[in-house]
Amino acid sequence: MCDGCDENTGKDITSVLRRRSLLKGGLLGLVGAAVAAPVAAESVIPAADEVPAPSGEFVIENVGVVSVDDTVGLLQKGAIHVRDGKIVAIGETVEAPGATRIDGTGKIAMPGMADTHWHMWNSLFKNLITPDHGYSTLKNELGPHHTAEDYYVATRLALAEATDAGITTVLNYAHNVRSPEHADGEIRAMLESGLRGQYAYGGFDPTPLDQTLDHDDFRRIHQEFFSHAGRDGTGRMSLGLAGRAVPAPMDVDRRIDDYKMAFEMGLPIVVHSGQSPAFITSPAQMDEGGVLNERNIFVHGVLLTERDRELIIEKGASVSISFGSEFRNLRGGFVREQALLLLHGGGNLTLSCDATSLNPTSMFEQMRLAFALIAPEFEKPSEKLASITAAQCLEMGTRNGLRALGLAEEAGTLTPGKKADIVLLDANSLNMGPGSELLDRMIVHSAMRQNVDTVIVDGVLVKWRGKVVSMDVDQVRQDAIESLYNIRKRAGGDYAPTTTDVPAV
Repeated sequence: MCDGCDENTGKDITSVLRRRSLLKGGLLGLVGAAVAAPVAAESVIPAADEVPAPSGEFVIENVGVVSVDDTVGLLQKGAIHVRDGKIVAIGETVEAPGATRIDGTGKIAMPGMADTHWHMWNSLFKNLITPDHGYSTLKNELGPHHTAEDYYVATRLALAEATDAGITTVLNYAHNVRSPEHADGEIRAMLESGLRGQYAYGGFDPTPLDQTLDHDDFRRIHQEFFSHAGRDGTGRMSLGLAGRAVPAPMDVDRRIDDYKMAFEMGLPIVVHSGQSPAFITSPAQMDEGGVLNERNIFVHGVLLTERDRELIIEKGASVSISFGSEFRNLRGGFVREQALLLLHGGGNLTLSCDATSLNPTSMFEQMRLAFALIAPEFEKPSEKLASITAAQCLEMGTRNGLRALGLAEEAGTLTPGKKADIVLLDANSLNMGPGSELLDRMIVHSAMRQNVDTVIVDGVLVKWRGKVVSMDVDQVRQDAIESLYNIRKRAGGDYAPTTTDVPAV
C-alpha cells in the first residue's frame, strides 16, 4: 500500500493535493486539498476517506469539541462548520446543505496551538548537546558555518515539526540574522509553510554593544515581505523585533534605538527578560524607554521584579515560558513563583519549546510541565495561592499565545467567525483513556504529539490522518541531514563527521 493510501479503502488521498505559490519565483506554497470530483449534493466523508476542498465548505461531525471559548464551551459530540477558511457554526448539529461532511468519530477537536518563542535557525542542533558542548557553545561555534540555505532548511524543519505536532501559530525568535540572505531564507520557509505566526528579526549574535541592529535591512524586510500593516499578503505572517538581552544597563548600549525603531513602525517587540542577572531586559527598563505596550512579549521571566509584574499586567503585555529550558538554568526554579504570581494577577502567560536543540516540539509536554510546576511554594509569597488548573494550562498553549501575538480576534479558540485553525486528536489511542468524557483534561494530562491526527490552518488541511501533507517530510529530513553534515564539515575539529558520506534518511 502506498504511504498516502487510506488503510481501509486503499485510495491515495494525497493524490488530490495541490500546491500553490505564495511568493514570486514559484516558491513552494500553502498546500490545499481538492476533491477529485465536484460534490453535487451533501456528501459524507468517513474519517478515512477523501480530503475536503480547501476553499470550499465542510463540516466535521460526531466529534468531541474543546473550544477554549467560554461561550461555546465543551461538547461531548458536536459539529464544526467551516466555510472559506472560517468557522461558521459550532453545535451538536449544524445545518449546512451541500457541504462536505467529515466523520470525526473518536476524535477531539481543539484549537491549533501556539508557540511564542522558538529559535528556529538552530533546529539542526538537535541531539548535539553534551556536557562539553552546551547550547551557547553550539550556537557560537556552529552558527558562523550556517549558510543562508542552511537557515532555510533549519527553519523548514522546525515548521514541519510544528505542523506534525498541531502547532499552527509560531513566533520565530530569529536572534542570529547573519545577513539579509539568511533572513530571507527563514522568511521564505515561514511563508511556504501555510502556518500562522511572526518572524521576529534579531540581528547578528552577538551584536556589539555600541551598534544597533541593521535598521536598513529590517525596513527592507518590512517593505518586501510584510508591507500589509506589518503582515504578508496572506495575513498569516507578521513581522516583529527580537530584542537583545545584553550584559549592560539599557542606557549604555544601543538596544533602545532598536526598540524605538520597531515601536515607531507599530511593530511588536519580543525580548529575553533574563535567565541570569548578566543578560536582562526588564519591563521596567522598557517602560522608562517609552516602548512598553500590549504587543511586548517577555521571554523566560525568571527574574521579574514585583514592579515588572505590575507593568506587564497593567500594559497587557505577555510572558513566554519554556519550562524545559528554565529548569536547566541556575535560577530556573524562580519561574514557578513568577508564573503563579502573574497568573493570579491576571497576566497573560504563554508557552514555548524555545529550541528543538533543548526541548521536543510538543505543546502537550509544556502544558503538562506547567500543570506540574505552577504551584505554591512553602514560605514564599505564593504559598497561599491556588495551583494552576488544567483548563488554564490549555489556555496557555492556545488562546493566550494568539493574544500575545495580537491575533486573539482571529484564532486561538474554536469560535464562529474566527479562522479555522483546528486540530483533531485521536481519542481512541491507548494513552488517552479512560475518562473519555473529560475531554479538556485528556488533552492536558494524556495527549501526546502522536495523537495529532489532522491539522487545519485557515480551513486548509496541512496534516491528514497522521501524515503532514503541506510539505514533503522525507525531503525536509534529508535536507536537514545534509545541511548538518556540511556544517559539521566546515566547522571541523570535534564537530567533524565520522563518516565520509552524507547519511541517508
